[in-house]
Amino acid sequence: MLFAAVFSLLAPLASAQQAAVLRRPVEPVVAPVQATEVDKDAVIQRLREKNRELREENARLQARIEAMTALGGSEVRAYCASPSESRTTAGASESCGAYTCNATSGLCRDRCASSDQCDSSARCDIPSGTCIAVPQS
Repeated sequence: MLFAAVFSLLAPLASAQQAAVLRRPVEPVVAPVQATEVDKDAVIQRLREKNRELREENARLQARIEAMTALGGSEVRAYCASPSESRTTAGASESCGAYTCNATSGLCRDRCASSDQCDSSARCDIPSGTCIAVPQS
């Protein structure tokens, strides 16, 4: 009986604790409010205009580069007119003699590491790095 009396005294405390747990206030979650609304159409129009301006600037710069690097342009570049001749965009040319024209630089080679770097009428003397003419028989 003593057990029943203690249980009857503690039962209201347990239910009060459960009730307190259930009665906790719930804080509402509030989504952040945008300070300003974005005009998507205006943003798209500004981006299209900027894109158009950049394309025009790119075309102008490309035209300047082409004018400088074209034959007779202000920036002189070398290129291989043939396997045995180097030319510049300014119009100068040079025969490569016993050597071949270097396609990477556009200039005549002045040393060789193999016979492919020599004209067909020469061979490479590898120790000296020199193209030597082969006597015609």
